[in-house]
Amino acid sequence: MSESDVRPSQVRYSKAPDLRLRPVEAAGCLMVFTPERPKVHWLNLAGWYLFELSDGSSGERIAAEYAEAVAGQVPRETALDQARDCLADLVARGILTTA
Repeated sequence: MSESDVRPSQVRYSKAPDLRLRPVEAAGCLMVFTPERPKVHWLNLAGWYLFELSDGSSGERIAAEYAEAVAGQVPRETALDQARDCLADLVARGILTTA
């Protein structure tokens, strides 16, 4: 099965290896250093939460948990879209990997 044959609900997200992490709780963010592509990234609370949920779980499960966490603040479909976009961004930056 090629990557293009994989449905988004089947994609599983995990933290990239060898990341250096530093929570900056006073600023409400997580600082992430990606050694493979040397760069420091700052994750806001939403990105930090999605990063923490990325334990090999499916993208749909992660997005659903995020939507539940922000229920009452953000409409469900908007939250699901935000989560999917953020997961894709974290992959593009080398912070998460997919399987």
